[in-house]
Amino acid sequence: MDGETFALVLLAGAKWFTYLGLIGLTGAVAVGGLSSSASRFVRPGDDIVGRRLGVLAAGSAVVLLAGTAARLFFGLDEPVTLELVRVVGIDSRWGGRWQPQAGFAVLAAVAAAAWRWSPRGGWWIAAVAVAGAWITLPLTGHAMSFESRLPWVAQVAHGIGAGAWIGALAALVAVVSGLARQPAGQGRTVVLAGRFSPLAVAAVGSIAVSGIITAVFYVATFADLWTTGYGRVLLLKVVLFLATGAIGAYNWRILLPRLGTGTGARALLRTARLELTLAAGVLLVTAVLVHLAMPREME
Repeated sequence: MDGETFALVLLAGAKWFTYLGLIGLTGAVAVGGLSSSASRFVRPGDDIVGRRLGVLAAGSAVVLLAGTAARLFFGLDEPVTLELVRVVGIDSRWGGRWQPQAGFAVLAAVAAAAWRWSPRGGWWIAAVAVAGAWITLPLTGHAMSFESRLPWVAQVAHGIGAGAWIGALAALVAVVSGLARQPAGQGRTVVLAGRFSPLAVAAVGSIAVSGIITAVFYVATFADLWTTGYGRVLLLKVVLFLATGAIGAYNWRILLPRLGTGTGARALLRTARLELTLAAGVLLVTAVLVHLAMPREME
């Protein structure tokens, strides 16, 4: 493996961690707010839902913080020194755009710690961190190469949509697997899953529309989809996205109505985990994609 490829692997891995952490945190916030009264699902003490969402938020915040920091260090093409880190992270144009991302990653860690002692307060801090992170994440990417702000807006919508779908699904799996062990858990599972479905449908729509808008800006011609490295990786992402969406549609249309039965929750958990596995693949491909040159840049 040559140096350039190795650098791409490291940067893509760091971005993948960033995506995983931010999407997991978004999911914890989304499921925490699915009830009209957040305290019903996010409360301290003996409530298993609140505890599991808190654990997911804490783990996601750690991953997000690690990924955000790694993107600074892995982006250095010289031996790492404190001076070089200062110049790139503080004085450079890229560093100026990375700093707010790092700030919101730190805020996410604060939210995760606060969630343990005050779930309602932690939830609100996490919500602010999630919103800020998604707004600032595209600032160090391809979206800033255009005079128009539409690519940036599309990327923000794309990220929030992914978090509302995949992140909320991960949170739902974590919660439902715990509720399944409780005598009264089935009713709460039905309520949560029923409220997740319209959120997921809206999120998938947001991902599709924002993805098309982004592709129009980034890809010069249809031929670029199979003649450039960027285009081929983009097609792979689309295929994986469609496969993930197909499993999600099966869960929504076939398994969700069966939640009231004894085996419904177990069947939904199995396919939801498969959906999450494919989604992790989509995120990995996306992490590679954002570090490839856009076809429009090669014209």
